[in-house]
Amino acid sequence: NDLGGAGFNPPRSPLTRPAAQGKTVPKLSRPSSREQILSEFSSNSRSVTNVTAFHQHGNLSGKAVTRVEFQVNVDITQPGDRVVVTGSGFELGSWQPWNAVELTTDENRYPLWTGVAALPSGQSLEYKYVIIRGGQTQWEDAIANRMCTAEGTYLVLEDGAFNVERARLLNREFQSVDKGHGRMGQNDFMDMEAVIEKSDTIYIITYRLPLITHRDPVTGQLSFQWLSMLSDTKRREMDNTKVMRSMSRHATYVIENLRELRSQCNVCYVGGLGIDVPEDQRDQVTEELQTKFNCIPVFLPADEGSEFEDFCHSVLKPVFHFVHPTQHTVCASFQAGAKWQLYNAVNLKYVTPVVQNFNDGDCVFVFDLELLMAPTLIAARARTANVCFFFNTPFPSSELFRTLPVRKQILLSLLNADFIQFHCYTYARHFLSCASTLLGLEYRATRGGLLHVVNNGHHCHIRASHVGIDAEAVRAKLQEKLFEEEQAKWKDTFESSGKQVILCGYDDLEPLSGITLKLAAFRSILCMYPEFRPNTLLVQVAIPLHDNRGHLMHPEYLEQVKAAAAEVERQFPGSLLMLHEKMPFAPRCALFSQCDALVNAAVRHGLSLVPFEFALTSELGEKKGTLVLSEFAACSNVIPGSIRINPWRDEDLARAIVKMLRQPPHERAHWHTQQMTWCKTNTVIRWAETILLDMKRVRMALSRSVQAGEFQRTASNRVGLVKNSFKEISSHVLRSEQVDSAYMGSKTRLVFVDVDLLIRPKEEMSDQTKEQSIKSLRQLVEENGNFVFLLSSETPQNLLNWLGRVPGLEKMGLAAEDGYYYKWPGSPIDRWDVRLEVRADWKEVCSLMMQTYTERTTGTFVEGDKVASITWHFGSTNPEFGAIQGKELLNHLKDTMAHLPVEVVMGKSFVRVRHSGVSKGALAKHVLHHYTNRGGVDFILCLGDDRMDEDMFTSVNGYQQEASYRVYQGTEQAVKVFTCTVGRQPSLATYCLYTLEDVNVLLRGLSLQTKRRLRSAATMLNLSSMD
Repeated sequence: NDLGGAGFNPPRSPLTRPAAQGKTVPKLSRPSSREQILSEFSSNSRSVTNVTAFHQHGNLSGKAVTRVEFQVNVDITQPGDRVVVTGSGFELGSWQPWNAVELTTDENRYPLWTGVAALPSGQSLEYKYVIIRGGQTQWEDAIANRMCTAEGTYLVLEDGAFNVERARLLNREFQSVDKGHGRMGQNDFMDMEAVIEKSDTIYIITYRLPLITHRDPVTGQLSFQWLSMLSDTKRREMDNTKVMRSMSRHATYVIENLRELRSQCNVCYVGGLGIDVPEDQRDQVTEELQTKFNCIPVFLPADEGSEFEDFCHSVLKPVFHFVHPTQHTVCASFQAGAKWQLYNAVNLKYVTPVVQNFNDGDCVFVFDLELLMAPTLIAARARTANVCFFFNTPFPSSELFRTLPVRKQILLSLLNADFIQFHCYTYARHFLSCASTLLGLEYRATRGGLLHVVNNGHHCHIRASHVGIDAEAVRAKLQEKLFEEEQAKWKDTFESSGKQVILCGYDDLEPLSGITLKLAAFRSILCMYPEFRPNTLLVQVAIPLHDNRGHLMHPEYLEQVKAAAAEVERQFPGSLLMLHEKMPFAPRCALFSQCDALVNAAVRHGLSLVPFEFALTSELGEKKGTLVLSEFAACSNVIPGSIRINPWRDEDLARAIVKMLRQPPHERAHWHTQQMTWCKTNTVIRWAETILLDMKRVRMALSRSVQAGEFQRTASNRVGLVKNSFKEISSHVLRSEQVDSAYMGSKTRLVFVDVDLLIRPKEEMSDQTKEQSIKSLRQLVEENGNFVFLLSSETPQNLLNWLGRVPGLEKMGLAAEDGYYYKWPGSPIDRWDVRLEVRADWKEVCSLMMQTYTERTTGTFVEGDKVASITWHFGSTNPEFGAIQGKELLNHLKDTMAHLPVEVVMGKSFVRVRHSGVSKGALAKHVLHHYTNRGGVDFILCLGDDRMDEDMFTSVNGYQQEASYRVYQGTEQAVKVFTCTVGRQPSLATYCLYTLEDVNVLLRGLSLQTKRRLRSAATMLNLSSMD
């Protein structure tokens, strides 16, 4: 027989620890949980072993060995036959039967043959049993080589019958799994191929539908028309010429242009009309809008609508535009029975039509501040909805946002969306900062440019990309005769005024538009640069806004603008043209085509499409106008070639405008070409298609994820205004009955527990809770076929001090320092092995760098008492500042240590440098390799609670992907694997628990099942003895 053997692995040295270097952990003025634990360990007098005694086990050469007992049933032997075991190692005869380990039997044990060999610990060996009869040999030729890894002090290998495989693993195709092999695949959302299909449905919820509503003055009948289809002539003839206030008037343009998606899928609008519709006309209006426009109207009584808008514009809008609330009315709005309750009630009315018509898989687009609670209300009633919330306004910094009494309710509602779309990364960063500061959530960047944050198991992705305009439609309208006529009028106006340099401003008449700052800057230009006085004209269009009662908004600001304009006219007559009306498309664009620059001095602006329109229109003018934009406007970050300014310094703004006017023609032409290209490429429809495809890709990636259940979790883990707790509504909380059933149906079981999740400061965890956990784990190892491993980041000494003098601890497997040290089940507690030798000279470099950050970050300290790792803890400092410092240290260490065999990882409140191959995942893979070589296991439970456990989940999930079934003594059964994270989200684990008490309930359930099995076995034994 051609029996190739496995090569030797270097034998492991016994456990040795370097001498202490005399360094102490600095004490903190405000102790962290980590420091409290270390303090408890150091003061614990119940030390059960001495670390320096760990090296005593081994042979005379100092190499760790394991006594392995081989057991096999051979019932075909004859008197005088010999049975030996031979294999790849020197100790097993190197595949030479004559040098192999002899097995023995007797009349009481036959047909069981046994033999003991001392093998190098941790070395994987292949072997087979051989029958020697005279000079002939009979090998096990019907099966592949048997495999084992010598671990611990004493290992018993029960191999069943001769030439019969006792157990083996099968994959999903019922093919044998290669021993010792496992991998873990991951689906990335960028790898998903998503398309927009005709069967897709998008609900667009907006406070006001993109329709013009006209009431006939004679009959009182209502007629409707899309905003974009209303001609300029008809706009001027309409009786209602007042511009109504809104969170972002330019968002209406974007919302209406989403109609273009109707060529690819079904698009349904849900929103209000902005007018009071009588009760007797509502059914007729609803039917007409649904039939002709595919819109579902939401009707609000006039007084309710007015109060709702007052709350949004007087309370929410100022805060979201970085205006600090100082009035008592702001707090009063959130009191019981006040406007916050009205706000939620109105949001519910807007959501109701969507919930009533919703089908699984539908997408929902929600727009702006009026509907902040809509994601929660949708999620509570339509769990599988794919929701995207659009911010067309800024998002404030955490210092301002947390002034809102309902800050957490708003954040939690937004996080119930699947996507949140911002036009500027600055605002996305503010949102993530609020989520971190107020909710303690972390975010991460994903492949493809999205930001990812998880709240209670629900995945939310953040997107920051600015919308454009429909360039083709704008350019088509610019070819109309009406535009040419208006262009000629403006040209004649400017020629008659004798002005050659034309500046333009087009803003709403509100404080945030910065019109007074712009007028002050223009006056500074004329004062500082006399050469511009005779030939420069500023055309400022200031559009008055009205509430739904018809009252003028911001009348005091109107007076300020008039006063500033009068001052300019007094000093420099004829240099300013003020217009107080909204201009239709043709005259507005005709004005833009004749201007040298568009000046925007907004104090804070979320979405403004005027600069894009100006860039497209200036192509038809001779001057190729330039953009001067406030740095506080989101569009200033995306339009190439625009001059960004700080509007608060009028002299700086004046200098920027003059610099633009003196710009060389070739430079102006170059940037104009860049702006045209950007506007033509980044259209509304392309922007919307990208968002929709990203939403579908992420949903597909979650549904196909190899971590089975991610999609179901994100669909069911939304937390909203529902009476059920999260634990009750989540379908992927790990339930005891599910685990108990799998446990009872299995034969060989493996349990991994990150013991760090059980280690808490005394005020967080009682001795009773600890004893319950250990007692349950101790009960598990009493049954044959159960193997329990406790993994920890602590040193062996600290781990044993915490566990105390637990009876039966020898039967458990232990791992310390993230798997650098480990004790195999069955070994005494002073027998520890190491998987690999490490050099710790790199730790000194890391220590110096970490000490540098410690000196500059109050509340941090370095933990350097471990052999294969060194850690910088920042859990006791300011969370945001600590995270910033931690990320900077992470990058610094990665750059410095790139050439060394180390890994730099970041946990929730620490940065750790560890030797390559030293991790809980590596140890879990080592353990799984051992049991896979022995036919595998059919039940695995893996519990962890932090980021350092993710590679352990990856290793265990990889086993599940490779091994779907296990054949044990001819019986086929499914492999059940439960990877479970405790508290931490997101995670690669399939299941989740939320508290330590949930863990204790789970372990107590398994302990109870073990007791029942042991009692049943004892009863059967008693009955058989009676017979």
